[in-house]
Amino acid sequence: MDYTPQAVRFSLTCEVRPRDLVSGPQSTWRLGVEPKEYLAHFVGNLHREYEEAIKDLTQEQFQFRPFEDANHIGFTAWHWVRTEDNIVQFVLQRQPTVWVDKGLDTAWNLPRVEQGTGMDPGQAHEMQLPAPADFLDYARSVWERTGAYFEGLTKDELDRIVKVNPFGEVPVFQILGQTLVAHGNMHLGELHITRQFQGKSGFNF
Repeated sequence: MDYTPQAVRFSLTCEVRPRDLVSGPQSTWRLGVEPKEYLAHFVGNLHREYEEAIKDLTQEQFQFRPFEDANHIGFTAWHWVRTEDNIVQFVLQRQPTVWVDKGLDTAWNLPRVEQGTGMDPGQAHEMQLPAPADFLDYARSVWERTGAYFEGLTKDELDRIVKVNPFGEVPVFQILGQTLVAHGNMHLGELHITRQFQGKSGFNF
């Protein structure tokens, strides 16, 4: 299965496949799109955009904070990818996360369970991430497992009620829409703005 990131393009009619989770082949919209396809398209866009926002950064740019209270790109990207890893692997499937499987908490001297939500700002600001290329290797592994989960996603699974903090007991569709799509886009904006503070390109519109 090809998970190579590629740009997703639109036309008047559309079929979006789960493989687009890591932004696969050209995809287009059609009326009556299924929830699974909707999620696959927008999660795939996020994966592609995060990679584009990170892959050309130096270590210094990855850790740059534009002002005292700001997080660096490394922390923000780590937080979102770790959240996706936790939600899709552990919360929804009760499987080990990629993070734990690869022993990255030990390898990178970072928290084993915590993924940044509610973290003390000082701790977040001081967090030392690996090189952007190494971080993206981890992110791509997470995205591939998310793609595998979406391949088997059914309506019953989307309707299944799961308890997840801080939302309580909610359908899987809401969990994916909130923690991956909405949450991911919010932090993507932070990445682009922090790039622009450093004279790098930002938003693509």
